[in-house]
Amino acid sequence: MEYRYKPEGVCSREMIFDIEGDIVKSVKIVGGCARKYGRYF
Repeated sequence: MEYRYKPEGVCSREMIFDIEGDIVKSVKIVGGCARKYGRYF
């Protein structure tokens, strides 16, 4: 089953989880911060 979460106060706009029972099959993070000097801020 797919679950969507929209966090606040962070760079990502949405997190999409595919969960079967107690197992997380996949996670997709939409958006994010610009990369600078090889790190994420």
